[in-house]
Amino acid sequence: WRYWAARSAEALGRREQAREQYAAVVPTDNWYAVLAAARLGSPFAPRPEPLALDAARIAELGTRPGFVRARELLRVGLEHLAPAEWAREQATLSAADQRQAIGLAAQWGWHFQAIAGAARQGMFNDYRLLYPRPYGGEVGAASELSGLPTTLIHAVIRQESLYQPYAVSSANAIGLMQLLPATARRTATALGRRKPTAAALMQPAVNVPLGAGHLRELITRFDGQVVPALAAYNAGPNAARRWLPEQPLDTDRWVENIPFNETRAYVQRVMWHSVVFEWLTEGKPQDADSWLGTVR
Repeated sequence: WRYWAARSAEALGRREQAREQYAAVVPTDNWYAVLAAARLGSPFAPRPEPLALDAARIAELGTRPGFVRARELLRVGLEHLAPAEWAREQATLSAADQRQAIGLAAQWGWHFQAIAGAARQGMFNDYRLLYPRPYGGEVGAASELSGLPTTLIHAVIRQESLYQPYAVSSANAIGLMQLLPATARRTATALGRRKPTAAALMQPAVNVPLGAGHLRELITRFDGQVVPALAAYNAGPNAARRWLPEQPLDTDRWVENIPFNETRAYVQRVMWHSVVFEWLTEGKPQDADSWLGTVR
């Protein structure tokens, strides 16, 4: 029995080691984690991992010439030139100081650079730092206009543009919520608003209400279903409608079978972002039962 006890202990040790290695490489905070919690009937709370930031060191970094130039370019509206200055200066830093530079970018309100810098270093779970909620007035107004929760609007903004109001995609989608000019004009007409120019779509006060209005229109078109509407926001309503099942299908199964990799990842990430924003807003674990519905 001593032999078999020893063998059992060895096997248990190997299982525990494997479990630890698995936990080290498999993210525990994502779309799948929320689904797992929902199926277990448990509220879900993200697991934050705050960066160890040093205010004094961040202040010192802010005086480095390249970072000073980047900050001044941001201040005078030359955002497209600032990343090059930032990258040159950051390349001269140690790994530890590159982590502190994440805090510097966040301190400036340059959220795109903070999130991009953290991602390059494999840091995703400092939610209070990496899930900011700028443009609060514009998002609040858009929420009142559309009836959508602010957390969902923030989630779309984060995924679409990483908080860059001047972002323009290769498909000519513009601004915080990445609207095509034709879509924006059509939505503006439906809402009784002035048709925006491409330049106007770079203004958060114009872009965010129209983006929220467009998403609300899609949710209505898809019979109140948020997940297919998000797929339509990314891939277009015609594509999303082609993907609807003939019979009601579990939401997670439907998402997993979206044939466009980009759209599948988009839906998963926006839904995940919305949970993080809800957790940040309410400060308590989130009930994800609604994730277990069906797509019809």
